[in-house]
Amino acid sequence: MPSSSFPSDVHSICYLDTDLMPLREHPYHFRCGFYLVCTQGRALVSTGVQQYVFDEQTELIFLTGSLLEVLDTTPDFHARALFFPQEVFLKAILPIDTPYFNYTHEHPCYRHTPDERSQKTWREMLLWMDMARMLFAENQSTFQPQHEHNFLQSLLMWLFNTIPDKQAATGILYNRKQQLCHRFMQLVREHSSQEHLVPFYATRLCITPRYLYEATTQYLDGKSPKQLIDEQLVAEIKVLLNNPTLSITGIAAQLNFADQSCLSRFFKKQTGLSPKEYREQRI
Repeated sequence: MPSSSFPSDVHSICYLDTDLMPLREHPYHFRCGFYLVCTQGRALVSTGVQQYVFDEQTELIFLTGSLLEVLDTTPDFHARALFFPQEVFLKAILPIDTPYFNYTHEHPCYRHTPDERSQKTWREMLLWMDMARMLFAENQSTFQPQHEHNFLQSLLMWLFNTIPDKQAATGILYNRKQQLCHRFMQLVREHSSQEHLVPFYATRLCITPRYLYEATTQYLDGKSPKQLIDEQLVAEIKVLLNNPTLSITGIAAQLNFADQSCLSRFFKKQTGLSPKEYREQRI
């Protein structure tokens, strides 16, 4: 896969050394999972409503895909990237405990610390990336399906085995409302393109919309659940508007708006621009 472009999905595991520059020009919504590690420099990345500082010795992992945009980078920025198809991931994840899976969903960004335990994990992470480059950067082998399944399952088991130490190293204990906020943001990343209303998320979290409002306004920069959903939805619309082959009507249907007018009114209210005006600015 060339570093000048990214796919929104992959059919086999791909390894890439990259400066992520394609994501500076246009945000992508990846349907595949991806694992990024920064080996040099610094970038500010966004998943729509959330932003992460992605600098040296930082890992960023989205097991089931995500919207991703690079807002800024230093000239020396470099990352190593692994992309894996949903089908391979779902088979690899079967024997792994759900709590670790949930933790990675809720905490996709991890920065290594200077202590020896964390530095050892970082060195091991680089070895996994070396192996990925050997197996998946170039021509596929006769045993590609077996390589993919065995590699990804082993990587995930190793990764999830590091989580208790990572939790202990942070020394952070999240209260119930903070945990709900993490889970809510995970749901927003996954469902905002189709589910635009707060009750859907409150129901999935088994709480009332009022309790969700109290949690997000307290722990997510004073923003209401609806504001956060709308911000993520705007990011999703922008991704699709960057594709000139998609009509506004088609985008409205894809994102579960009643019609083109509804999408246009929503987008202009949020951004001050009509979808057409936004698209013209990007040309």
